[in-house]
Amino acid sequence: MAARVSPVGVPGGGVRVWRVDLDRPDAARGWRLLSQEERERALGFADGGERRRYVVAHAALRAILGRARGADPAGLGFGRDEAGRPCLADGGGPDFNLSHSGGWALVAVAPPGGRVGVDVERVRADADHLALARRFYQPEEADRVRAEGPDAFFRLWTVKEAYVKASGAGLAALSDVVVRERSATHATVLSRSSRFPECHAHRLDVAPGYSAAVVVTTAWTPAPRTG
Repeated sequence: MAARVSPVGVPGGGVRVWRVDLDRPDAARGWRLLSQEERERALGFADGGERRRYVVAHAALRAILGRARGADPAGLGFGRDEAGRPCLADGGGPDFNLSHSGGWALVAVAPPGGRVGVDVERVRADADHLALARRFYQPEEADRVRAEGPDAFFRLWTVKEAYVKASGAGLAALSDVVVRERSATHATVLSRSSRFPECHAHRLDVAPGYSAAVVVTTAWTPAPRTG
């Protein structure tokens, strides 16, 4: 494995999530797992640190999927499904999703037949969160951001983005998504513009200063945190 990888906030229903530490690995080991296209993308990063993090994140994704498929990680091919979501090129195996921000990445994997989306964001206080919330969020959500600040903005954003990644609705559908928080870790996601009008979300504990969530399009019950 080309990175420190550990399970985090594992939901039920067969969905698993791994946390990848992007700043502790040997990136050179991950390089050999990447396709030529992925290597070209990595070389397109002007910043060496961002290039290293990209390599580590995508190598970890390959290692996790290779283990799930019982296949050589370097030999895996990727494509897009009918909704434009990343998938394995041969059409088989699990559904998956990758997200990375700052020094951390998350890889979520669902069994065949399920759809999963995951998002992690470094919480930043240097943006106009209220203006963004007024633009992309429902009024009740914007009120929450006004009352609670950046943490609330990112808490809602990660759920919304995980949802559009799971559903394939695309970022244009963000403003149609409503997040109803049920507890500190669980939320219901409602949408008027997707064939998945109601999904469950689970917030993930990644690291201090980060917000993250996973959304699946099939019913599941959150399991205790492990790892």
